[in-house]
Amino acid sequence: MTQSDVIIIGGGIIGLATAHELCRLHPHLSLTLLEKEEKLAQHQT
Repeated sequence: MTQSDVIIIGGGIIGLATAHELCRLHPHLSLTLLEKEEKLAQHQT
């Protein structure tokens, strides 16, 4: 089982922007982004 420091649920624009900023500010963190669609940024809620 893989563990992550941060899990982001949703690969829309907000989820992607959040993941990008967290990786930029905290490159040591392990981050997982979960998205149900085949492609990222397909829907916005």
